[in-house]
Amino acid sequence: MMMMFNLARQTPRLIKDGFPLGFDKDFMKYRGVQLMGKTAGIIGLGNIGSAIAERCAGLGMNVVYWSRASTNEAYKKLPLEEVLATADVIFPATAKNEETVSLINDDMIRTMKKEAMVVDIVHAMFNHQLLLDMVAAGDLYGYGFEGEPQDFTKFEGNVWAAPAYAWATYESMYNSVVKLTDNIVSATKGDFPNRVN
Repeated sequence: MMMMFNLARQTPRLIKDGFPLGFDKDFMKYRGVQLMGKTAGIIGLGNIGSAIAERCAGLGMNVVYWSRASTNEAYKKLPLEEVLATADVIFPATAKNEETVSLINDDMIRTMKKEAMVVDIVHAMFNHQLLLDMVAAGDLYGYGFEGEPQDFTKFEGNVWAAPAYAWATYESMYNSVVKLTDNIVSATKGDFPNRVN
């Protein structure tokens, strides 16, 4: 959600250009978009996709989705190609596996609206370089993904490439410690509720 807000307000461009927003500047170059009334396209409606859909709907966005297995009557289910061609903000949120690694091809990417944004939380599902090139050429409004600290100023245009730090809140860290403590106590009693193997 944070990436979507920053792309909508062109925060990456503002940061890279040193926030040049004095009253004598060209505000049209940096004008953002209002998210209310826009269409969020969720690709994969599992736990994460459902949470994104719920938050987008709460912002007054229309929500459409494609999912191989999940359904939710609160939102409109569409074919994958139609989600990509019609959504204003696209959230790939499927599990990363052999079936999804090439789920979105270059032809599908090229059908996205010029005003669309892609917020990538799943990596290696599509042609990353094509999206970067489209933003640089003005053929896509914005692209957000998790990158390395040195990546932020590396890409041209409205590209949010920052480390994954949105989770770093007091509450999430506290909940992680509580869960860890509960797991240790359970393990001492021979109970392993979060067993991996």
